[in-house]
Amino acid sequence: MWADVLSPPSPAQTTLTLTRPGRVQASTLRRIAAVTTRVLRMDPGAMARFVSVGADATDVLLSTPLGCVVAQRLAAVISEDGAVVSADPLPALLGEVASSAQDATLTLGSRMDLMWPGTPPPASGWTVVDVVPGADVRDLFASFQAEAEAHSGPAGLPPSLLDQPLLRLTSRTQTGIIEIPGSVIAALGSLGLVKEPPAELVEHDRVRVSITGSWIRVDALFGTVYLPRPGGLARIPTAR
Repeated sequence: MWADVLSPPSPAQTTLTLTRPGRVQASTLRRIAAVTTRVLRMDPGAMARFVSVGADATDVLLSTPLGCVVAQRLAAVISEDGAVVSADPLPALLGEVASSAQDATLTLGSRMDLMWPGTPPPASGWTVVDVVPGADVRDLFASFQAEAEAHSGPAGLPPSLLDQPLLRLTSRTQTGIIEIPGSVIAALGSLGLVKEPPAELVEHDRVRVSITGSWIRVDALFGTVYLPRPGGLARIPTAR
């Protein structure tokens, strides 16, 4: 009895409750599981941050070692808005509920909020810079892969390859050039966010680039990438 009194309380578990049955949103759940699996291959210590979107949806933000975070949206509510947990259990949990005919609640683990500094990207206030055909970004990724194969060594990819701007855009309403580095093109391509779409989605195969004072946002057909804007106040986790 005394051991129970003196022992510290167990940390509260973060939960995610689906607002639509898993079977109804199975393709979304499986896509998020696949994206998370790819992120974990890059960084086994990757984290997930859950941000509420309205009353019945949640954005899952995944940290990456590529200087950006990846966002996926599903029909669910998080127990505590902004909660940060390890991304490791997500693929298995999402895979399990993808065939469920009922709403389900997933236990995600204890919060790790201190590992993700700063606030998440804002929901509004974005200015569209330009819209690029998805095929153009796939071509950039193919060129990036060829460069990577030619120049990677025992230490992995050279930083110059990841840091070099591969996409430069000029906004009609903003001054200056917005640059998208190789690391973000690598994230879009390797995580499957700009993969070749099925025939019924070809007309939506576009990549939209938007900005705020602190963030750059890249919306692709199968997910979104956020990166801090140079000189801004945005902060994201670094690989552990």
